[in-house]
Amino acid sequence: MEMWDLEFGVKAVASGGNVLSCQELTCIQTGLNLLKCNEKYQEIYFWGKVFGSSADYYIAYGLKDYDSQFEFPAKCFYYAGEDFNFKPLLRLTEDVADRIFDLGIDAPFTGDAKKIIEPVVEGEEEPPADDGEEGKPQGPPKLNELDRLSQVIQEIDFDTAAVPKGAHALNEAHAVVPSSAFKGLGLTEAKALTNYVHFRQPTSVASLRALARSDVQFYSEFLDPLEGDLPKGSWAVRQDPSIALVTLRSLSWPGYMSYHVPGTTKFGGCYFGYGQKNRDLPFII
Repeated sequence: MEMWDLEFGVKAVASGGNVLSCQELTCIQTGLNLLKCNEKYQEIYFWGKVFGSSADYYIAYGLKDYDSQFEFPAKCFYYAGEDFNFKPLLRLTEDVADRIFDLGIDAPFTGDAKKIIEPVVEGEEEPPADDGEEGKPQGPPKLNELDRLSQVIQEIDFDTAAVPKGAHALNEAHAVVPSSAFKGLGLTEAKALTNYVHFRQPTSVASLRALARSDVQFYSEFLDPLEGDLPKGSWAVRQDPSIALVTLRSLSWPGYMSYHVPGTTKFGGCYFGYGQKNRDLPFII
């Protein structure tokens, strides 16, 4: 959700059971304003909060200038602790991501970004320094919790990041931009899962084919639809009976929720959770 709409967005997803305190809202907005100014972003977004046993992580992201990125803009993630000083969260290579996945860690985060998560194998300890010289580490550096945080956030964002269909379009430079023609989904349309897509680089063959076309009629078909997610039934759509608001809740990643106010351009989403995927969902549905 966008920084300027943070307070409304948090209220919109409050039915998921998580909110931010007044102190958190104020500190997050201050931290995001500093991040926006320092990194020269046009817009900055609050992504969510990852709970830890001793401290929590606050996550935000910015989009590189739309005009400088061909097709889909790059998401740059940032994290902050209790000081609300947002720092870059480096994107991992495939090799590092595979190493983290092979560890099979499913425990909650601790909140200590520098904590080593890889077990120390016998014989891999660093040798003591001789004659005042520092010992040189052998092999690649050990993985820490910050590496795992980056990997989990990328995985969650890939599986979620739900936005209304038609909210973004391709311009003449073939870059993804907010659609000036989008006025919001109707109430009936907003309750249909078919009218929502993933706001990230598409992967399905149909979306990639539409992305390569130059026909205007295909410009709204270039993002992957939520209805194609597996397992079927991994999204729960609900209309708030008291106000005109539709929410989508991910059952694969408990804690992620997006919202849309029908008939307006208001939409967003965020994650509040422990970074744990419901891998038993295919057997539950």
